[in-house]
Amino acid sequence: MKKLERTFMLMSRAAATLGVLFLLLVAAMSVADIVIREITGRPIRGAHDLASLLTIIIIASSFPAGLLERRQIKVTVLGSFLPESINRAMEVLGAVLTGAMFLFIAYFVTLHAMRVSDSHQATMVLNMPIGPWWWIASLCFWACIPAQLFVIIAEILGHPASQHQD
Repeated sequence: MKKLERTFMLMSRAAATLGVLFLLLVAAMSVADIVIREITGRPIRGAHDLASLLTIIIIASSFPAGLLERRQIKVTVLGSFLPESINRAMEVLGAVLTGAMFLFIAYFVTLHAMRVSDSHQATMVLNMPIGPWWWIASLCFWACIPAQLFVIIAEILGHPASQHQD
């Protein structure tokens, strides 16, 4: 179980790292756009287009790692009042419902990617196709499904979230 978790974690962290790099790129591009705009009076052509496309990936790429590390918000008020077995059942139920939510998100993002691709939508200034970016986001959300299945199995088996210091 640990080896599988480590493999999932390495892959999901690689995706999240890419998202962070894109975030830094968008931040640097925003600063450069402001400086250029102050100096020349005109923005960097297409900076907004590129930032919009990168933001899709920035958001979607962080979810698989967040799920594996179990970093979502939990309300555990009832857990302190209920027996351990019911508390554990509620943890499993929460993991299953989280998985169902991500299944719906992945499905609807895929539908959106299909619509955007079929209509050949492109960015306003650079005329870059938008569809491929949504397909990448869709893959990120579909990657959440096996990640959350791993979490569900770990919850059923009573394995707590590992301390990920790698």
